[in-house]
Amino acid sequence: MNQTVDAWFLDGFAPAKNPDMWSQHLFSAMARLARPGATLATFTSAGFVRRGLQDAGFTMQKTKGFGRKRDMLVGTMERALDIPARAPWFARSASASREVAIVGGGIASALLSLALLHRGWQVTLYCADEAPASGASGNRQGALYPLLSAHDPALFQFFPAAFTFARRLYDSIPVAFDHDWCGVTQLGWDEKSQQKIAQMLSLGLPEEIARAVSAQEVADMAGVETGCGGIQYPLGGWLCPAELTAAAISLAQSRGLRVHYAHKVESLSRSERWTLHFADGKAAHHASVVLANGHNISQFIQTETLPVYPVGGQVSHIPTAPELSKLRQVLCYDGYLTPQNPSNGHHCIGASYHRGEADMRYSEADQQQNRQRLIDCFPDAAWAKEVDVSEGEARCGVRCATRDHLPMAGNVPDYEATLELYQDLAENKETAVSAPVYPELFMLGGLGSRGLCSAPLLAETLAAQMSNEPVPLDRTTLAGLNPNRLWVRKLLKGKMVK
Repeated sequence: MNQTVDAWFLDGFAPAKNPDMWSQHLFSAMARLARPGATLATFTSAGFVRRGLQDAGFTMQKTKGFGRKRDMLVGTMERALDIPARAPWFARSASASREVAIVGGGIASALLSLALLHRGWQVTLYCADEAPASGASGNRQGALYPLLSAHDPALFQFFPAAFTFARRLYDSIPVAFDHDWCGVTQLGWDEKSQQKIAQMLSLGLPEEIARAVSAQEVADMAGVETGCGGIQYPLGGWLCPAELTAAAISLAQSRGLRVHYAHKVESLSRSERWTLHFADGKAAHHASVVLANGHNISQFIQTETLPVYPVGGQVSHIPTAPELSKLRQVLCYDGYLTPQNPSNGHHCIGASYHRGEADMRYSEADQQQNRQRLIDCFPDAAWAKEVDVSEGEARCGVRCATRDHLPMAGNVPDYEATLELYQDLAENKETAVSAPVYPELFMLGGLGSRGLCSAPLLAETLAAQMSNEPVPLDRTTLAGLNPNRLWVRKLLKGKMVK
């Protein structure tokens, strides 16, 4: 947030009554956060306050007081202070324009379009498919719940915040889509999963976000017997990603979004502006570009070295049955199963996992595997054996994933320039400059299996960054979302990047 605050108002008690507030440490922090031209005002006219703010960098003067106050202090930050970045390798740069092309068509690009339009941007969306949500965002039902881990501070900070933000956004967005906030229960079906759940519960999150449940509580709330306890996410549930994405894009169109379907971007080039070269030989020019095109995000010369990979999967659509219809919550085990959607009388069960596979087609083996994993986890549950995959109804999709399970949002890094500039970073951290990036090129990708949870907050974060606003995440989490993080972490340790 350095140099982003527009105005300060110091409204503490009088310095004599509250001396701890009126400190040089506070004044210096205010100066560091203030934009050039930022203003401040305070009821007090104490001399040491005026001098402290002047020493911090503000231009101060005494003026007529407000109300019964005879005098008060006002000031401005008339110059840009030279503030060294704490971690310049993770610095984020804003856009100099307010016009952007988004390459995508899924939930991430839909929500980013809305976030940018809200800030007054001109937004054009290019989708390679004939319709929205034709990729990983096209499932009939998707579970909304966070990814919890005690091993990565950024992951732990990001997902609970993203989860609650997503619920608020989905509750407030003025579009219709099938959903049910019925809760999600992640089950400890074997020793390894029980240990994992114990670690997640040790994070001490509020019970509104995550709480321990016994086997009996699972049966009472989920409506079916599993014989397992676990961790429950009361705010979670399921929604229809395909409907949500299409409705969000339609909403964005009503607010000024321009959409071009069947426009596959083959390559990018830049002189003064970015040129998008399409598969049909045509081209379009834009001031800035955001890549949000799922597992295809690494297809361009500028992104081909990004440490992301595709994960193919198949979700089975199964008809409900007498005992299966009693399921009232999303269950997660070595797979997941949703309650039936009243709109179609079907459940979703899945998903198969094929790392590195980007060309997915229907597989009968995957269809049977989706059923068998449920039975293997709950061998004594008669309701599990009612799952019928024989109709062959399924949907195949490909996700974009990262090794550390965190998405990537921010400037697209310049790989070759980063390695050259930071070849001695481990020995020269104090003199390091900002990491090289492609100008006016941004990305939102690597959402993995939790895109419904992470996309809303990521869209808001990237829109704030591009618009040069305060970004709504802490420094550690932003570092963990930076697209260059896996390279930089090695370089900081003096290791080779391959």
